[in-house]
Amino acid sequence: MIARRYFLAGVGPALLAARSRTLHAQQMPTIRFVLDWKYEGEHAQFTVPITDGTYRRLGINVNLDRGNGSGDTVAKVAAGAYDMGLADTNTMVRFNANNPGNQLVAVAMVQDASASGVVALRSKGIEKPADLAGKRIYAPAADAGRILFPIFAEANNIDLNSIHWNTVTSDLRDSMLARGEADAVTSNIVTTVMNVRAVGVQESDLATFFYGRYGVDLYGSSVVTTRAFAEKNPDTVRKFILGLVHGLNTMITDLDASMASLKTYDPLLNDKIEKERMIISMQDMLITPNVLKNGFSSVDPGRLERTLKQVAPVFKIAAPPAADVYTDRYLPPASERVIHPWTPPAK
Repeated sequence: MIARRYFLAGVGPALLAARSRTLHAQQMPTIRFVLDWKYEGEHAQFTVPITDGTYRRLGINVNLDRGNGSGDTVAKVAAGAYDMGLADTNTMVRFNANNPGNQLVAVAMVQDASASGVVALRSKGIEKPADLAGKRIYAPAADAGRILFPIFAEANNIDLNSIHWNTVTSDLRDSMLARGEADAVTSNIVTTVMNVRAVGVQESDLATFFYGRYGVDLYGSSVVTTRAFAEKNPDTVRKFILGLVHGLNTMITDLDASMASLKTYDPLLNDKIEKERMIISMQDMLITPNVLKNGFSSVDPGRLERTLKQVAPVFKIAAPPAADVYTDRYLPPASERVIHPWTPPAK
């Protein structure tokens, strides 16, 4: 009779167990998350805790989508299309100033150092920041590196009036640099360097100027959300951040597993290029001395205040208090944000 009941209902013990797991998953809180750009090496930090079951074991679901730039990400999170997202912190600051009734807040600092900067061709006579004077720089109008360029220019005595800006789409920017049509571009440096190397440009042919190394000590991308979502779902946000710690530590200890995870979201990714992108991202943005010493998302309010005062004049806004931009209220304890020791591999 029992067997007949299973047959009539169309379910057996194994299927019942599977349905039970599905029901359990459906009952778990779900985060709709959007990245800042298409899937690239550094995003393995976000895919790993999904694909290896870490989030499921923590009791949350995460639905992850690629992004279309930080400006698009903050707009979508603020509009409620997504619960949380990865976006350039300074882009969020500008959005908040323009949307005082619909502001976002950063709940985890992913990039302890900004990826924004300039990538230039040495063949154009560019070896140092001052050489950018009089050159053709290509970038989208909303590119974070372009928007922040005046701060970099002031710190390095570059006459802004001498720069010949050319507005292009994100998709065209790197190919135009590779072909020599642009003297330089502003961008996420890691993205541009790997993109032009993928089409045959040698790294030795490039001059790279991370803003953080040239007098502009900016934080980079962070996990952003609305205060309403964070206040309503503090435990869910905390578990999400805990998963990111695991994701970064997995990138440190197992590049192959991280790459395999990333390719579940984009099977066409080039393993060699994206692994190198992971390494550069960790070296220059994700694993700084501060992160190694104090743990993931250890933000110095004084440093954040200083950078906000640098950024505000560029955006033509009043510098917001650091507490309005970033909160550590939803972080896991420091003991759970420890990052494994890591030394960049020799080239």
